[in-house]
Amino acid sequence: MAMTSAQQTAWTAGTGGSATPSDLNLLILGCLFGFLFLFAAWSLLQAYQGVKNKTVRMDKLAETAIRLVVLILMSLFFYAH
Repeated sequence: MAMTSAQQTAWTAGTGGSATPSDLNLLILGCLFGFLFLFAAWSLLQAYQGVKNKTVRMDKLAETAIRLVVLILMSLFFYAH
């Protein structure tokens, strides 16, 4: 949905004219996916260490990987249009 001219003027005045709404959208999506990939890497590392120490079964590692892939794909589908 496009902004009206009054909204665009208010946005320009509020940001000092240097940032556009698409820049903010890109920043928020970048932070979201950066956090999501860091979380996925941390989760897989923790699950692998659990398998290595024999405190987590191997099937739970595969389940964790599948859940993370589904989470990332759903996030890409819903947010990165």
